[in-house]
Amino acid sequence: MLVRTLIPSAFVRKYLFLVAGCSAVGTMFFLFMHYGNTGKLPSFSMQGKEIILACISTTIFGLIALNIDGILDKLINWKTNFLLRFITGLVTNMVLVIMFFTLAAKYWFKINTEDTLKLNILFIIAVFIYEIFYGLFYSYRYYAVTQAEQLQSDRWQLELQFQSLKAQISPHYLFNCLNTVSSLLYKDSRIAEEFVRRMADTFRYVLGNQKRKLVTFRDELDFVKSYYFLLQVRYEYHFQMETNIPASLLDTQIPPMTLQLLVENAVKHNAISKDQPLLVYIGAKDNTHIIVYNTKTQSIKPANSFRVGLENIHKRYSFFTPEKVVIKDTDKFQVQLPVIRRANHEGIGL
Repeated sequence: MLVRTLIPSAFVRKYLFLVAGCSAVGTMFFLFMHYGNTGKLPSFSMQGKEIILACISTTIFGLIALNIDGILDKLINWKTNFLLRFITGLVTNMVLVIMFFTLAAKYWFKINTEDTLKLNILFIIAVFIYEIFYGLFYSYRYYAVTQAEQLQSDRWQLELQFQSLKAQISPHYLFNCLNTVSSLLYKDSRIAEEFVRRMADTFRYVLGNQKRKLVTFRDELDFVKSYYFLLQVRYEYHFQMETNIPASLLDTQIPPMTLQLLVENAVKHNAISKDQPLLVYIGAKDNTHIIVYNTKTQSIKPANSFRVGLENIHKRYSFFTPEKVVIKDTDKFQVQLPVIRRANHEGIGL
């Protein structure tokens, strides 16, 4: 605790570096000016007061320039207007340096006009170099922060993807599939063969897309149709799914296993029987949203357990579009998924 207390905060360290840097610049410029006029280096015993005044004046201007840049950072965004921000900071600080050091030369150092001009030229060069480094520092900081945020975003997407993956290939799901195959072998070997093929297709899709952020809607729909076949056989055709998707939306994008998750949750939360058939409909609205709704039968699971899957979909969509996933729970349960266009997300991991 004592060691931590002795270490200055980032705020204090910033101003300590500023004072040290400005004092060094002020001292060097004073040495340059004195040597240029006299041909001799100054001694602290003779010119100590002037050296201290040079350090104080450059430090004051450094504080002014730093605060001016802080104000400009809030008014003009480096990211969207880099050149404008750089030129504005450069011109503003150049005007200030000319005004400040012209007054300082006249009233503090009492030097002639020629030396004042030389001093202003030196500080204009210093301001130019400072603004370049200030812009480069921002660029580096922005790049580092952007990279960190991107890595965090990618990691979070993979975690959400992994959650969907675990739900799909859970032992319970595999057990149900194998149990259905076992019963089919004695009833209808042709259907059993088709069931195994479709089951292999679903696992191939899940494992093949576990690291992809987006897939085409066409591929997702084909996957869901295979998954639908498994459910239809399992529930003895009391479960039905209808699709009506415009051709223009088949090449749009969707996070993998989104449709499957909605279909699976409809099945998990509704009783399915001859007397209570279940229908899932997948369609479109105005070419801007994918509509997935299901009819309601007797509920067999608490509604809050359904929210876990919906929250997963909400979070995954938030990475790709500002549009919200809309949920309507009336006589039917409906989810509206915003359409994600390929042009807006090139290179996103397809």
